[in-house]
Amino acid sequence: MVFIMLLSLVSANTAVNVSLWTDHDDAIYHPGELLTIYFTADQGCFLAVYNVDQGGGVTRLFPLQGDDGWVRGGQTYQLPPEYADYDYRVSGPEGVETIIAVASRERLPALQDKGPDIVTEVIDVQIKESEPAELIIVSSPRNCRIYITEEVSGEREYVGDTPRAIVLKPGGYIVDVKKAGFRSVRRSVDLGPGEKRKVFVRL
Repeated sequence: MVFIMLLSLVSANTAVNVSLWTDHDDAIYHPGELLTIYFTADQGCFLAVYNVDQGGGVTRLFPLQGDDGWVRGGQTYQLPPEYADYDYRVSGPEGVETIIAVASRERLPALQDKGPDIVTEVIDVQIKESEPAELIIVSSPRNCRIYITEEVSGEREYVGDTPRAIVLKPGGYIVDVKKAGFRSVRRSVDLGPGEKRKVFVRL
Protein backbone atom coordinates (compact mmCIF):
# COMPACT_ATOMS: atom_id res chain seq x y z
CA MET A 1 0.00 0.00 0.00
CA VAL A 2 2.83 2.42 0.88
CA PHE A 3 4.61 1.58 -2.37
CA ILE A 4 1.45 2.33 -4.36
CA MET A 5 1.03 5.67 -2.57
CA LEU A 6 4.63 6.67 -3.36
CA LEU A 7 4.11 5.87 -7.03
CA SER A 8 0.99 8.02 -7.02
CA LEU A 9 2.87 10.95 -5.50
CA VAL A 10 5.64 10.70 -8.11
CA SER A 11 3.06 10.58 -10.89
CA ALA A 12 1.24 13.62 -9.50
CA ASN A 13 4.44 15.68 -9.45
CA THR A 14 5.44 15.09 -13.08
CA ALA A 15 3.39 18.02 -14.44
CA VAL A 16 5.56 20.54 -16.26
CA ASN A 17 6.03 24.00 -14.75
CA VAL A 18 6.43 26.70 -17.40
CA SER A 19 7.55 30.32 -16.95
CA LEU A 20 6.95 32.96 -19.61
CA TRP A 21 8.03 36.62 -19.56
CA THR A 22 9.19 39.55 -21.71
CA ASP A 23 12.11 41.98 -21.54
CA HIS A 24 9.79 44.66 -20.05
CA ASP A 25 8.81 43.73 -16.51
CA ASP A 26 5.42 45.42 -16.90
CA ALA A 27 4.90 44.01 -20.44
CA ILE A 28 4.00 47.51 -21.68
CA TYR A 29 5.35 48.52 -25.10
CA HIS A 30 5.09 51.48 -27.43
CA PRO A 31 4.80 51.14 -31.21
CA GLY A 32 8.24 50.81 -32.77
CA GLU A 33 9.85 49.19 -29.72
CA LEU A 34 11.55 45.80 -29.93
CA LEU A 35 9.99 42.90 -28.03
CA THR A 36 11.88 39.89 -26.67
CA ILE A 37 10.11 36.88 -25.16
CA TYR A 38 11.67 34.37 -22.75
CA PHE A 39 10.43 31.00 -21.53
CA THR A 40 11.65 28.03 -19.55
CA ALA A 41 10.29 24.69 -18.33
CA ASP A 42 11.43 22.82 -15.23
CA GLN A 43 11.73 19.54 -17.17
CA GLY A 44 12.11 18.38 -20.73
CA CYS A 45 8.89 18.72 -22.72
CA PHE A 46 7.31 19.68 -26.01
CA LEU A 47 6.46 23.37 -25.97
CA ALA A 48 4.83 25.82 -28.36
CA VAL A 49 4.54 29.60 -28.08
CA TYR A 50 1.70 31.45 -29.80
CA ASN A 51 0.86 35.12 -30.30
CA VAL A 52 -2.82 36.10 -30.40
CA ASP A 53 -3.18 39.60 -31.87
CA GLN A 54 -5.88 42.15 -31.11
CA GLY A 55 -8.06 40.87 -33.95
CA GLY A 56 -7.84 37.25 -32.78
CA GLY A 57 -5.29 36.16 -35.38
CA VAL A 58 -2.93 33.43 -34.18
CA THR A 59 0.76 33.09 -35.06
CA ARG A 60 3.01 30.32 -33.78
CA LEU A 61 6.30 31.88 -32.70
CA PHE A 62 7.94 28.64 -31.52
CA PRO A 63 8.90 26.13 -32.72
CA LEU A 64 9.80 27.08 -36.27
CA GLN A 65 8.57 24.89 -39.11
CA GLY A 66 10.38 21.55 -39.08
CA ASP A 67 11.33 21.70 -35.38
CA ASP A 68 9.67 19.24 -32.99
CA GLY A 69 9.45 21.81 -30.15
CA TRP A 70 11.33 19.74 -27.57
CA VAL A 71 12.95 21.96 -24.92
CA ARG A 72 15.39 21.03 -22.16
CA GLY A 73 14.40 21.34 -18.54
CA GLY A 74 15.90 24.32 -16.72
CA GLN A 75 17.14 26.05 -19.88
CA THR A 76 15.97 29.57 -20.73
CA TYR A 77 14.95 30.16 -24.34
CA GLN A 78 14.69 33.52 -26.12
CA LEU A 79 12.40 34.64 -28.95
CA PRO A 80 13.57 35.69 -31.38
CA PRO A 81 16.75 33.65 -30.79
CA GLU A 82 20.03 35.54 -30.44
CA TYR A 83 21.22 34.14 -33.78
CA ALA A 84 18.04 35.19 -35.65
CA ASP A 85 18.25 37.65 -38.53
CA TYR A 86 14.91 39.25 -37.59
CA ASP A 87 13.34 41.14 -34.68
CA TYR A 88 9.90 41.42 -33.11
CA ARG A 89 8.96 45.09 -33.47
CA VAL A 90 5.74 46.23 -31.82
CA SER A 91 3.19 47.95 -34.05
CA GLY A 92 -0.07 49.75 -33.22
CA PRO A 93 -2.84 50.37 -32.57
CA GLU A 94 -3.22 50.56 -28.82
CA GLY A 95 -4.57 47.43 -27.23
CA VAL A 96 -3.58 44.05 -25.82
CA GLU A 97 -1.93 41.09 -27.52
CA THR A 98 -1.56 37.76 -25.77
CA ILE A 99 1.48 35.48 -25.67
CA ILE A 100 0.62 31.87 -24.78
CA ALA A 101 3.01 28.99 -24.02
CA VAL A 102 1.53 25.48 -24.19
CA ALA A 103 3.55 22.48 -22.99
CA SER A 104 3.14 18.72 -22.85
CA ARG A 105 5.37 15.76 -21.99
CA GLU A 106 3.60 13.67 -24.63
CA ARG A 107 3.47 15.68 -27.87
CA LEU A 108 3.76 19.14 -29.41
CA PRO A 109 0.51 20.81 -28.33
CA ALA A 110 -1.71 23.05 -30.42
CA LEU A 111 -3.14 26.24 -28.94
CA GLN A 112 -6.59 24.76 -28.42
CA ASP A 113 -5.40 21.47 -26.87
CA LYS A 114 -6.77 20.60 -23.44
CA GLY A 115 -6.12 17.67 -21.13
CA PRO A 116 -4.32 16.52 -17.99
CA ASP A 117 -0.96 16.51 -19.80
CA ILE A 118 -1.34 20.11 -21.10
CA VAL A 119 0.12 23.08 -19.21
CA THR A 120 -0.60 26.65 -20.33
CA GLU A 121 1.10 29.91 -19.34
CA VAL A 122 -0.23 33.30 -20.53
CA ILE A 123 1.01 36.91 -20.50
CA ASP A 124 -0.73 39.99 -21.91
CA VAL A 125 1.37 42.52 -23.80
CA GLN A 126 -0.10 46.03 -23.57
CA ILE A 127 0.53 48.37 -26.50
CA LYS A 128 0.30 52.07 -25.68
CA GLU A 129 0.80 55.01 -28.02
CA SER A 130 3.79 57.14 -27.04
CA GLU A 131 3.37 60.77 -26.03
CA PRO A 132 4.67 62.86 -28.97
CA ALA A 133 7.95 64.76 -28.75
CA GLU A 134 8.70 68.30 -29.91
CA LEU A 135 11.82 69.31 -31.80
CA ILE A 136 12.63 73.01 -32.16
CA ILE A 137 15.21 73.92 -34.79
CA VAL A 138 16.86 77.33 -34.85
CA SER A 139 19.60 78.35 -37.27
CA SER A 140 21.97 81.11 -38.18
CA PRO A 141 21.26 82.44 -40.73
CA ARG A 142 17.46 82.13 -40.56
CA ASN A 143 15.13 80.71 -43.21
CA CYS A 144 17.12 77.52 -43.83
CA ARG A 145 15.36 74.48 -45.25
CA ILE A 146 14.85 71.55 -42.84
CA TYR A 147 14.79 67.91 -43.95
CA ILE A 148 14.09 65.16 -41.41
CA THR A 149 14.81 61.46 -41.98
CA GLU A 150 13.32 58.81 -39.70
CA GLU A 151 16.12 56.36 -38.89
CA VAL A 152 13.95 53.23 -38.71
CA SER A 153 12.00 53.67 -41.94
CA GLY A 154 14.49 55.84 -43.85
CA GLU A 155 11.66 58.16 -44.89
CA ARG A 156 12.85 61.70 -45.61
CA GLU A 157 10.63 64.77 -45.54
CA TYR A 158 10.96 68.51 -45.99
CA VAL A 159 9.25 70.07 -42.95
CA GLY A 160 9.70 73.82 -43.50
CA ASP A 161 12.20 76.57 -42.83
CA THR A 162 13.95 77.67 -39.65
CA PRO A 163 13.06 78.60 -37.01
CA ARG A 164 10.48 75.86 -36.62
CA ALA A 165 8.89 73.63 -33.96
CA ILE A 166 8.05 70.12 -35.18
CA VAL A 167 5.94 67.49 -33.39
CA LEU A 168 7.32 63.98 -33.92
CA LYS A 169 6.75 60.53 -32.54
CA PRO A 170 9.56 59.33 -30.24
CA GLY A 171 12.53 57.77 -31.98
CA GLY A 172 15.73 58.49 -33.82
CA TYR A 173 15.98 61.12 -36.57
CA ILE A 174 18.56 62.68 -38.85
CA VAL A 175 18.11 66.44 -39.33
CA ASP A 176 19.60 68.18 -42.39
CA VAL A 177 19.59 71.98 -42.51
CA LYS A 178 20.38 73.60 -45.87
CA LYS A 179 20.56 77.02 -47.47
CA ALA A 180 21.85 78.07 -50.87
CA GLY A 181 25.36 79.50 -50.63
CA PHE A 182 26.09 77.87 -47.24
CA ARG A 183 27.46 74.50 -46.20
CA SER A 184 24.80 72.04 -45.06
CA VAL A 185 24.65 70.85 -41.45
CA ARG A 186 23.50 67.41 -40.26
CA ARG A 187 22.46 66.44 -36.72
CA SER A 188 21.29 63.13 -35.23
CA VAL A 189 18.67 63.31 -32.49
CA ASP A 190 16.99 60.64 -30.39
CA LEU A 191 13.68 61.83 -28.93
CA GLY A 192 11.97 60.24 -25.94
CA PRO A 193 8.22 60.28 -25.22
CA GLY A 194 7.09 63.81 -24.28
CA GLU A 195 10.58 65.24 -24.73
CA LYS A 196 11.06 68.84 -25.87
CA ARG A 197 14.42 69.38 -27.60
CA LYS A 198 15.92 72.56 -29.04
CA VAL A 199 18.65 72.30 -31.64
CA PHE A 200 20.70 75.31 -32.82
CA VAL A 201 22.81 75.05 -35.98
CA ARG A 202 25.19 77.55 -37.57
CA LEU A 203 25.75 77.15 -41.31
